[in-house]
Amino acid sequence: METEETRKLIDTYYRALTSGDRDTVASLVADDCVWLPPSTADFGPIEGGDAVVAELTGDVVKRTFDISKPFNLDVRSVIVDGDKAVVQQRLTATAKATGAEYDNQYCWVYTCRDGRIVHMEEYADTLLASRVMGWDQAEA
Repeated sequence: METEETRKLIDTYYRALTSGDRDTVASLVADDCVWLPPSTADFGPIEGGDAVVAELTGDVVKRTFDISKPFNLDVRSVIVDGDKAVVQQRLTATAKATGAEYDNQYCWVYTCRDGRIVHMEEYADTLLASRVMGWDQAEA
């Protein structure tokens, strides 16, 4: 894909994701999409468009965060070159398991093909997430 096509796709994806527009998110994620969370995250990898969309549009959020409390995803920057996009973002919420405040920085690397997202790599501070979420470090 050309750079501007990828930029438009990622912009549309984040608008849909942050507004809870599951149908639009689903239309932008390829059927064979793969999401690779950090290797020390408490889940993943997620394979298949339906599974990725289900996780990103609610399942992982509902399992991980207290959705009765404020939840904010702030996109800090987007860098696009050809079929690749890199998005820096900040997520603030309240951890469901511990009730602790969660404030983490993320970097997502997207690969796009034929107008859809085909691959997602997520980078985050998993030590911070583990502490706030109460993940068992002995399993890491």
